[in-house]
This record gives sequence, C-alpha cells and structure tokens, in this order.
Amino acid sequence: MRRLAELGVMHQRSASIFPSITPAATSTIITGAYPAEHGIAGASWFDATREEVAYYGDDFWIIAREGFGRFVNDFLLRLNGDRMRAPTLFEMVERTGRTAACLNYLVFKGTVPHKVNLPGLMAALPGVPFTEMVEGPSLLSLGDFVGACTPRGHKPDEKGGLLHRFGMDDASTAAMLKDLAGRNALADFTVAYFADNDYISHEIGPVAALPVVERVDAALGAAFEAAGGMDRFLEHTAVIITSDHGHCDILDDPGIVIRLDQVLSDFSQADLGRAWRAKDEIMICPNMRAAQIYVKEPTPEHIEQIAAAVLRHPGVDQVIWRNRLIRTGSGYTVQTRAGRLTFRREGSSDNAMDEFGGFWHWSGEAATLTLEQDGRTLCFRDYPNAFERIAGVLDLDESGEIWVTARPGYEFEVPGGKAHVGGASHGALHALDSLSPVIVAGGSAPVRLPLAMRSLDIAPLCMEILGLRMRYRIADARK
Repeated sequence: MRRLAELGVMHQRSASIFPSITPAATSTIITGAYPAEHGIAGASWFDATREEVAYYGDDFWIIAREGFGRFVNDFLLRLNGDRMRAPTLFEMVERTGRTAACLNYLVFKGTVPHKVNLPGLMAALPGVPFTEMVEGPSLLSLGDFVGACTPRGHKPDEKGGLLHRFGMDDASTAAMLKDLAGRNALADFTVAYFADNDYISHEIGPVAALPVVERVDAALGAAFEAAGGMDRFLEHTAVIITSDHGHCDILDDPGIVIRLDQVLSDFSQADLGRAWRAKDEIMICPNMRAAQIYVKEPTPEHIEQIAAAVLRHPGVDQVIWRNRLIRTGSGYTVQTRAGRLTFRREGSSDNAMDEFGGFWHWSGEAATLTLEQDGRTLCFRDYPNAFERIAGVLDLDESGEIWVTARPGYEFEVPGGKAHVGGASHGALHALDSLSPVIVAGGSAPVRLPLAMRSLDIAPLCMEILGLRMRYRIADARK
C-alpha cells in the first residue's frame, strides 16, 4: 500500500456518511449517493411501507429469533433489490457495454441474473429458501452463495463454511482476486471487499488489528505478482483502496455501555426488530455508536422530552432531529449539553459555505458540532462535513424522527446484544468513526485528489477513470 501511495496519490481524511455504518456506507461508496437517495438508512431502520424493521446488524440473537430465512431474503433480495433505490456502479458501468465484477462486496445490485445456492448448513434451517435468483454484475461472487468468480480448481467450501463466514472472509476474496489477476480476467471495473479488519477491530481495537491490514497488503501483493508485478499491472489498471468508515476505540469499562431502552424507560417501546403495537410510543433502531428513535406521535413536547431524557446519560454526544418536528420551517437541529444549533440549506452565496461549496444558514451554539467559521468558510473540527452528512440521512423519509450519537469511547447496546467493550465501534458523526484514507494509483488515475474528499466521491472517481459520465462529479456539493 505504501508503494501504491508513492506511485500515485493518497488522501488521509476522506469522510464517510452518517451513520458511518457498513450497510449504508458501502451503499454510498458503490452509488455515490447519500442514504436520502439510495434508501439504505443504516444497519437498522423501520420500513413503513412493509411495517417491519430492516435489520443488517451483527447481533446474532436477532437473526436467530427472526429466522435465517428472513435474514437471507433481506440481505440477498431486498438490500440489493427494491430497498436499493440508486443505481450502483455495477449497473452504471455495464449499461455502457463495459464489464463489472463483484468479489464479496455487500451491495452488488446489477442487471445479470445469478442463481443462489445456500450452504447446506444454512439451507437446512427452517424458513430458508434453498435456491433463489439475484441480479448482479456479469461476474458475481458472494462467498458460498454465488460462485461465478470462483477460482479454477477451488471449491467454495475450501475457503467457505461457517468458520470462514460462508466464504465472505478475506481469504476467499484474496484467492478470487489473485486468480482473476493471474488470468488477466479482471473486469473493466472490479470491486474486491476485505471485511476481516472490521470484524477483528470490533473485538480488539483498530491498532491491535493491524496484522489483518498486513494480510490484506500481502493479498494485494500476491495479486500483483500473479499479474506480472505491480509496475506491469499499473501500466493498464488503476487501483483505488479505501474503507467505508473508521473505528473508534471503546473503553474497557462496562460503564461505557448506553442502554437506550433503560434511558427511555418512561416511554412505551416497540420490541427491537418488530413492528408497532397499539401501546408503543417509540421504537429504537440501533446502529452501534448511533441510533434512530422513531416516535409514533412526534409532537414537539415528545421530541423535547426524549431529547432531554437521552442527554442525561453522560455517554450521549448529540441528539438530532428535523426542525419541522418542533416548529415550522425546514432544516435540522443538533442538541448537546453545550446547547442547541439549527441549520438549513441555502441557495444563496451570501451564506456560510462548507468545503465542498454547499451553502448553509446556521444559528446557535457552534460547540455542538465543534463548528468554526472563518469569514464565510465553515470548518468542523471533530465532526467532518457535519451539515451535509446529517442532511444526507434525515432527508430520507424512512429516517427516524430522532438520531442519537455516542461520545468517543461509548457505544449503544440493545437488549440481548453486546457492546464492543474493550474493542472498537463506529456509526457516529465523530471523526474517529468517519475518516478513511484513499489511495489511488496506476492506469488513468488522476495525479491529484481534491483537498476535501468523501466516500461519496469514490463512485464519480471510478467513473472518471473509466472515461464514463455520471450525474455527480468528484467533490461536488450535494443538494
């Protein structure tokens, strides 16, 4: 990776979306859109059209309770079906006549049908369909589920099975990438997903997990060598390396766990993962270091009461909602112990401007978002690109009425789940959750990157390198 950065260019502070959590963040990378456009509101949200909770978290107990059938259908069919509203890079690239490949990336929606074969252990469980069809790019490999890119001579169960997350681990991705590179069989656009660092960082923290990154580095080296060496590979192929979010260390102390169900015990709560009941007042949808709170009857009094109750917990950082819930007018409110800040988009250049050229009007306590303004230019010290990122999820109809974030070192925990005490987590608005490097080298890659970058810019960067048009350009303000 260091060699790629030396031969190309590296940006060290690319900002993720909010919530900075995998299902929504990987959707943004592959679409170039915020949740308000692509429709994936986090790891957990209430789907009002189906009157059910969409859940893509890592809490095994919830999956087990609801049944693997529902989980498989949600992941394979809905996340990459009607829940995904924006076109993916796989669709955009292949509509131009180019080819695309997906190696274990979670968001794979495309136009080519592929048959799903569920692993025997999973297929034997009640409620799980044995086979199904999904639509993805021309070359699609999803562990043991879809094997269009399986290396020659490699059986899926050799790198798959329960111990290897059914073939969705780094060893499987590395084997497929090396095989395709060695056969000069990479598509015009190929995405290879290495997820182990995220899993291990959750357990032991990002610094202790660095050996996982070293293994990814070795896997990339093996793929380059199979293709004749890095220099030869980069003559005709551009490489982009990035992440969908950062990782914030979680303190090794049980006191860092925020139980929102207990904090909001005065309100009647829907069961996690279940639809509304007649008596319910609120529904909590966890997103690790962030959470959405749906309010059945969102009166101004209810919103203020919930915000006040949540902020009594010392681990809560911010409470965020849309202005229209407590007063007329557009825009958003951020409440912390430091006070309250309100902001809204403005089309006039007379207003304050963020680093991507977006115009905003704001008032209130700047400390809520560590906001500084130099002339007309906005700078968010600890919460990068905060205005645009907040708007990017709260503008989604399926967004909860209230979003809550945790202070660094803290994490939300749900009944039956388990916080990553002593490990790491993400999901919040803070820089620790949100910043990732971007390395670009080879092929027709640009020799410079913008001074400010977002994971939102990866898709237009890919399209620019391929010489293809997209509705967005790198570092454009989003409205």
